[in-house]
This record gives sequence, C-alpha cells and structure tokens, in this order.
Amino acid sequence: MDENNKTAVVEQDYISPITSSPAYMNRMFCSTKERVAYIVKSSVANLTLGKYDTGSDIFLYKIFGLSPDARANAAIGLGIYDMVNDPLSALIIDKMRTRWGKFKPFQWLSLIPNLILGLATCLMPIIAEGQGMDAAQKLVFYMIISYISETVGAFFGGGGYIDNVFTPNPNERTSLLVSSKFISELFAKFPEQLMGVLFDLVNNGKIKLNLLNVFVGFKTFWWVIATIPSVWWIIVSKERVPQSSTPPPVLKGMLSVFRNRPMLIYMLSGFIGGIDIGTSESLYYDSVLKFNMMSTIAGIPGMPISYASYPWATKFRKKFSTKALWMMQSLSITASETIFFLTGLIGGKENGFYKKKVPMTIAAMIGNCIEMVFYGTKKIIDPEINFEVLDYCEWQNGYRVEATINLARSYIDKVKGIILTKINAVLLEKWAGFQSGLDAVQTNETMWRMFITACGPKLIFDLICVIPMMFYNIDKKTRERMYLDLEKARAATAAREKRLRDAEENEA
Repeated sequence: MDENNKTAVVEQDYISPITSSPAYMNRMFCSTKERVAYIVKSSVANLTLGKYDTGSDIFLYKIFGLSPDARANAAIGLGIYDMVNDPLSALIIDKMRTRWGKFKPFQWLSLIPNLILGLATCLMPIIAEGQGMDAAQKLVFYMIISYISETVGAFFGGGGYIDNVFTPNPNERTSLLVSSKFISELFAKFPEQLMGVLFDLVNNGKIKLNLLNVFVGFKTFWWVIATIPSVWWIIVSKERVPQSSTPPPVLKGMLSVFRNRPMLIYMLSGFIGGIDIGTSESLYYDSVLKFNMMSTIAGIPGMPISYASYPWATKFRKKFSTKALWMMQSLSITASETIFFLTGLIGGKENGFYKKKVPMTIAAMIGNCIEMVFYGTKKIIDPEINFEVLDYCEWQNGYRVEATINLARSYIDKVKGIILTKINAVLLEKWAGFQSGLDAVQTNETMWRMFITACGPKLIFDLICVIPMMFYNIDKKTRERMYLDLEKARAATAAREKRLRDAEENEA
C-alpha cells in the first residue's frame, strides 16, 4: 500500500462514528512524504538575508538609497490601499468551498505570481542601477513592487492558511513544528551572518566590494534555495480540518472575532509588543557600533543552551499552559533587553559604552544566554498560540474564519504600521539626523539618539505587552477539553460531507 492509500485509510478511520475516544491525539494523519515536505519547507523558508533583506532599514536607506521620510510618506498610501483590498480578499477566502478544500486552490493560484514577484524583488536594486534611476525614480519603482506584492499577498495569500489545517491533531502539529524549528536553527541565520561579515569588512575599510551587486547575488541565490521546498509543499500537502458546509455571513464572522476573548487578548498583546518606535537595532549595529556581527558573536555562548531548549520545550508544553509558556519566554526577552540598554547608558553620550564593541557584546552575551533557556519554547509557542486562538473560535462558534480573523488583526497592525513608519522616519531623519547612503557618516549626537530610540522604547513596550496576557483564559484543562470537543465535531462534519459526496456520485 503506497503512502497516499495509507493516508486515505487513516482519514477514513478519522471520520468513523467512533469519536468519543481521544485516541486521535496519538494518531498521525500526514504521510511520511508530507511530514518531510513540511519540515524541509518550514526549515529553509527562513533562509533570507534577515536584517539586510529587501524590507530592512539597512537595505532601503543604505543599499537602495531611499530617504526615510519620503519612503514613509509613500508607505502611507500603500497602507491605505492594503486596508481596502484586505476585506475583499478575506470575503473571497472565507467563502471558498471546493472538493479540494478551502485553502488548497489558493496554494496553486499563488504559485506563479509569487515566483515572478520574488524574482523581481531579488533583482530590484540592479534593475534600478542599470536604468540609472535617481532617488525619486527608485522610490516609485520600490512602491510599484510593493503595491503588486500587497495585491498578490491579499488575493492569493489564502494558500498559507493550509499550515493551520493540514492536520486536526495538535500533537502532530507541535511535533512537526519542533522538528522544523530545530533544524532551521542549525543554519537559518547563515545567509544573514555571511552578509554581516561582508558589511563589517567594508565598513571598517578591510575590503572593497560593490555591496549592491553582492546583495543581488546573495538574495537571488538564497531565494531560490528557500522557494523550491515551498513548491514541493504545495504539491504534496493536503487539507484535513473540515470546514462548515455553509460559510457564515460576513457580519457574523466578524462578530465571532470580537467574541473570541483569547484572540482579542493575543491581538492586544501583539499590538503593544509591536510598537517599535525609533530606529532599528540593525541600523544601530551598522552605523554606531560598526559591528553587524555583534549579535552573532554574542550568540555563541548561548548556542548550546538554544539547542538544549528544544527538548525542554516539549517537556514544558506538557507541564504548562500556553499562557504560562508565553509569559516565560516574553519575560526572558525583556530581561535581556534591560541588561543591554543599561550597559549602553554607562558613560553617557560622549564616552558611553553604547559606542564600544566589547562591553556591548558582553552585555548581549549575558542577555542572550537568558533568552536561550526559552528559545525552543518561543519558536513553537508563537505559532501554537495562533493555532490555539483559531481553534477556540471554531470551538465556540462551529466554524472557522481564518481570513476574517487575519483581517481584523492585520487592520490593527496596518494602522499601527502606517503611523509608526512616519514617526520612525521623522525620528531617524529629522530628530536623530541620520544620513542615507553607503558612504554617509553619522555625528556623535546622531549615534547617541539612534541608540536611545533603538533600545529604550522597545524595552518599555515589551514589558507592557505582558499585562494583557495575564487575562488569557485558555488554561491547560480548557485546552484539553477544547480539542476533545473539536475531535467529535470535526468527525461529524467530515462524515456528513462524505455522505453528501457519495450521494452526489450515486446520482451521477
């Protein structure tokens, strides 16, 4: 019997009338091929240039040469456009019902547009240079690519939701998440680290390179490596969580979001934690410390701890609730940020540690070791809590509205993003006096203000975001009861759909 037949047998067993047993919690629904594809896809999807990639401040303001304020003004229009097309896409996605599932068609529809868009994004800097574009033309070119990207993401992004529904077993999902995150941790940062080495060598006058050409070559190479497994996942993945036969009305779907207390708390916490006022840490490392590799070097002592944290994560998952684990990993991050910020303040503006590589690296090492204790937990708890609040909505209402929920969350984030983009651009260019371009030199006052805004506000909001999660109401017992109830409801839905399909085939 081949893998597909084995999977079919398992699925047939899943929709049997015997649904009162929690045995499915130990049952694997995915074929071996599908499990391998998910792990490989999830592992290499993070092979990007990280803080040097096409959406980063370093790329936009140094490599591509955009003005922070001009880019922020243009991004406001993009944000408004995105808020208009998101409701249309959410309506289409949540009303989709096909014999292949709710999200599977979007996986296939997204393939060609994303391949074309991805390649165009990789080549964007060299196209601009080849056409001799000035700063204004570069901005227009960048915004055209951004508008196309937002449109494709909105109307074809539903394919990404299949990662929520390829297995009804939360234990299988967690197991695959742990495996993929652990493998990803072994090499995911390598492209970013290599690019950081080149930046440091150029910034400190050790070598002379055309960073623009190097960037394009690196970006294209790693994009290809990351994209191939994603195409494989599209081919082999299946959708197994049955959807309600009739999609809910739009208003009812929206109201279900606001009745979902865990979702609202999680959204509020994420909103507060995502208030990144000020300059980015990557610009601080690059323009003030001139040590892009600091975070990599500082991470060496904590590396063994991070690898050990993955076995701990599975044990923590069995012992603690999602809420408790989220609080642990979040507080470990704020402890690390506090140590780093206070160290940088020593010595003040003129002779402060914030400009010195050695003390800042030591502070980052200490903080990193604290974070790494819960590193594996963070890697699985972030996606797990997202799955949990989606399943809670299904448990309470009897239907899933991933796209509508994503719409509500993204609306808040987009409004926040529009405002923060403008605020941060003003802080960086007008208040701190940052100069764009690869050859720009920053003043001492600029470097001090970049450090303060890169580290201070982030620490404050990361502390505040813990408060809403104290009221998250899915404890360990509620979670177990929720998934047992969902097992029965999903089995009944799947059995009903099977009977309908059989009846249609008999009539035909």
